[in-house]
Amino acid sequence: MTIGDFTDRESATLDALLATFAPPDADRSIAGEALRTALRRLAPHRLAKIRTLIGMLDGPLLTFALSGRWQSFASLDLRSRERVLLAMADSRLAQLRMGFQVFKRLCGFVTYAATDEAGANPLWPSIGYPGSRSDIRTISDLTVVEAAGDIDCDVVVVGSGAGGGVAAALFSQAGRRVVVLEAGPAPDTIASMQREADAFGSLYLESGLCATDDLSISVLAGSCIGGGTTVNWCTSLRLTDKVARQWSEASGGIDFSTSLAGPYQAVSERLGITTTHLHNENNAALLRGARSLGWPHSEIPRNASHCGDGCGYCGFGCAYGNKRSTAQTYLRDAVAAGASIVAGARVERIIIKNRRAAGVEATLTDGRQMHVRASTVVLGAGSLRSPGILRRSGVESPHLGKHLRLHPTTAIFAEFDEPVEMWHGPMQTIVCDKFEDIDDGYGAKFEAVPAHPGLAASAIAWRSQESHAAVMARLRNAAALIVLTRDRGEGSVSDDGRDDVRYRVDSFDGSHMLAALAGLVRLAFSAGARSVTTLHTDPIELERRRASDKNLTSFARTLHARGVAPNRLAVYSAHQMGTCRMHRDPAQGVVDETGRVHGVEGLIVVDASVFPLSSSVNPMLTIMALAHRSATQNLSA
Repeated sequence: MTIGDFTDRESATLDALLATFAPPDADRSIAGEALRTALRRLAPHRLAKIRTLIGMLDGPLLTFALSGRWQSFASLDLRSRERVLLAMADSRLAQLRMGFQVFKRLCGFVTYAATDEAGANPLWPSIGYPGSRSDIRTISDLTVVEAAGDIDCDVVVVGSGAGGGVAAALFSQAGRRVVVLEAGPAPDTIASMQREADAFGSLYLESGLCATDDLSISVLAGSCIGGGTTVNWCTSLRLTDKVARQWSEASGGIDFSTSLAGPYQAVSERLGITTTHLHNENNAALLRGARSLGWPHSEIPRNASHCGDGCGYCGFGCAYGNKRSTAQTYLRDAVAAGASIVAGARVERIIIKNRRAAGVEATLTDGRQMHVRASTVVLGAGSLRSPGILRRSGVESPHLGKHLRLHPTTAIFAEFDEPVEMWHGPMQTIVCDKFEDIDDGYGAKFEAVPAHPGLAASAIAWRSQESHAAVMARLRNAAALIVLTRDRGEGSVSDDGRDDVRYRVDSFDGSHMLAALAGLVRLAFSAGARSVTTLHTDPIELERRRASDKNLTSFARTLHARGVAPNRLAVYSAHQMGTCRMHRDPAQGVVDETGRVHGVEGLIVVDASVFPLSSSVNPMLTIMALAHRSATQNLSA
């Protein structure tokens, strides 16, 4: 048996899990195939971990311990299976909680996101979810190749996202011969389908299954042409003055204020940054609540325009051409100036000779090896992949892979009397900063997020098949509001070739997350919410008729008493920062103020891995501004 195949006993357990999590009217055959496909996409060591968890359920010992029945999980009746899963969910043993969460998230997602050949899912009508849009009108004409031989050029750019895209354009426009290598695919075909399962499976790192090593934090990162700029939600915020000063102190005096003003402006002009007065009901709820309470809020600058009711699917790639991702802007500029872009080219290592970059080695989708010879290498593979590439290339630094920040994020589902349909309309248009500065610039922001059925089902608490289905049936009336926490604590990315993410929300950041979450609950009721539910494994719920000041205070106490133990509260990250931090002193960082790797000529890093601290805001615009500054500085050197 090869890795990725499943034994009959494993398949029976997977089918039983799906039959327990999914409602009876789900198409379990389609969901089952989607579940197996998702598992096969995992890296071997991650799949092995999940197979161990499946094996725990396969034998009767665990089920006897949790249900009192000497039977395998697959042979139990529905109620007994539910009792086993709830015992896992609430267990004091971290491994059992981890097992429950991985099964619940995977089964929930495929049940509500997987589609038949016609692109339909039988559960959508009861939710009010329309599925794919029918008025899609754009396929990008960006020239991308998916196979190439060895190449000679002046500059090879690794990654095509926020940093790599900007650098590729500036070097190309300066007359350099540029080749861009992107590990992921071109997004056009997937974006044109506008299907959640296909988008996560193709356009996200590790097919959307990336997570911390204990599976307690789900990590979303773009992995396609345009990187995160292709699948993010258009939020384009700058560093605050306070955070810029803290970055300067943490990096040995590098200026992140005056020297970034010009790059910020240049990038903002190229992206056509603007605000919108059109707020979907998801964002309108955030706006109403903030106004009612008198809390600070503002319209979010965005790299998109002409977004209407048909939008809301941009996490699958914008099918309307309204989002000015790097694929729509800087990569086009680069190609117009003579650059070449290769998709499906995963860079394994950078060739370094006599302490100078000399090119890269990559593996193509079909398994062939590719060599690009260049005197300048620009690395923009992201905070989760750049440190591994540098380590495999022979770069040494005690800070490589360290100082990872994630902006740990959790949410509430606020149910309203009227439909919200959070999948319709511009996605993030309002931000509330009431809790932004709880302690010396650390705290949390409030934003709204567009949760489609698969992501929503994986996030919503599951206490039984029936109760989860009942919540999903009311999804049309729910708003998804988040607390995005600026983290002072840090994690790491392993240097053993596996790129494992190790991170725990520490007490300092956890207290801010929970204080902000309590404030967000108050805001939701001020906006008119009928009820509010947290994303705890055993959710904390409150109804409008009981939302008195006394009960809201009690709710906040309950939140803090629960804490943020791994796999007891759903936590997400869409912002990965650090791991190759910028510092003037080689003993304190990986790159200098120009983005050049200390001790290696011609090697520049331009992604969020260079951040010396977390940014407190969605990082896209700052990544682009830093890449603009680094490219300009290195061109003039």
